[in-house]
Amino acid sequence: MNTLGWQIGAFLIGASALIIAIYIGKLLNTTNKVVEKVYKIIDYNERHIHETIENVASITTYTEEIVSMLSKITSITKVFRFVKRR
Repeated sequence: MNTLGWQIGAFLIGASALIIAIYIGKLLNTTNKVVEKVYKIIDYNERHIHETIENVASITTYTEEIVSMLSKITSITKVFRFVKRR
């Protein structure tokens, strides 16, 4: 009787391992399809992606220039406030 319980347990463990292996196989297949679609989208839009990256770089450059200009203006206004108080 004890060996029958052990055999049933081994069968259940084997069946669950098979189910998990099938699930992992399907998961990897789906992941592969998603990655292929992503590669196709990137290949199709590569020029647009490159242009967007260049535009973002120029926007950050202009933003840095504006921020530095605003910091100079605020420092000048602080000087005028100091002179006005005296």
